Amino acid sequence: MLNKLMIKSKETMNQYVNNEEGAQALEWVALGLVVLAVMAAVATAVEGNGDGIASAIVDRISQMISDI
Repeated sequence: MLNKLMIKSKETMNQYVNNEEGAQALEWVALGLVVLAVMAAVATAVEGNGDGIASAIVDRISQMISDI
């Protein structure tokens, strides 16, 4: 009886541990945040208020586009 209970509890725990339904959604959210951060840096540089990192990002993106 105890053995059956232990097997059943392991099956139930494995079912919850192996459930990865939300992992892909988190990856998309993280990717979206990275895109928004880059867009904010570019927008700041375009307005003329950004210098340093924002200018470097704009220069690098422009260089990558011209290389294509």
